[in-house]
Amino acid sequence: MQIFIQQLVNSLSVASVTILIGIGITLIFGLAGIVNFAHGEFLMVGGMFTWFLVVSGLNFFVALVGAMILVGALGFVAERGLFRFTLDRPMNGFIMSIGLSVILQHVVIRLFNEVQKTIPDPVGGVWMVGGVDIIAMRAVVVGITVVVVAITYLGISRSRYGMALKASIADPDTAALMGVPVRRYVTGVFVYGSVLAGLGGALMIALFPITPFTGSVVIIRGFAVSLIGGLGNVGGAVLGGLILGLVDGLSAQYGYPEWTDAYSLVVMIVILIVRPQGLLGGTLGPRAT
Repeated sequence: MQIFIQQLVNSLSVASVTILIGIGITLIFGLAGIVNFAHGEFLMVGGMFTWFLVVSGLNFFVALVGAMILVGALGFVAERGLFRFTLDRPMNGFIMSIGLSVILQHVVIRLFNEVQKTIPDPVGGVWMVGGVDIIAMRAVVVGITVVVVAITYLGISRSRYGMALKASIADPDTAALMGVPVRRYVTGVFVYGSVLAGLGGALMIALFPITPFTGSVVIIRGFAVSLIGGLGNVGGAVLGGLILGLVDGLSAQYGYPEWTDAYSLVVMIVILIVRPQGLLGGTLGPRAT
């Protein structure tokens, strides 16, 4: 039983990073209607930039903020310079995002080479709770994710921005006539999702090594989380991330660890066959004009 609880605790930290990238994707794809397959590379860039700042002598949490700012700026440039021209043709945006992901991989390889990067544990220490060892940094990752989820949920469900965003999803033309800057809202959603990718990358490198190809792995999981929960549904992204995190943790201990990704994708396929709209339902976002 103690080993089982230990695996559940470890799964929460893995699920937290998955939830962050899942929320970013569900906002960008589910609300803004943009298929950004380079979102995984945004996370990878955030992790690599965090590593660079930490090895340069900066405190990890300062580096984390720096990664969020950099990736947020990258998201702004990508949306305004690339994706804004594909809002009416999502497939063009999808192909463009694949090209962007390859470009980012090669830029990072050129700057930092292909060697995996890691940093020392930023917090250090292990907590003993009820006979279960909890690595302090894993608890910090979970805590940060809980705060981000709460802010995102309240921002969408309670704030004026969130209400205007919902209006632009339901009927973008009418929302524009009522004075809602739909185009600006799409940009805001894209940038916020990118900031979350930067945060996810910073937290990931605090737990695991990162390579220039990490994004190609996490993007599949990110889309799986979004689809399982329901596109555009923050609560769904959280639920999907928890499900895949638990599948990962338990399969690593009780199944074949090399099949972990396969287990996760089988779960996604079964859920989408039974409930195509996702467990909590979702929306497909607006096309700004």
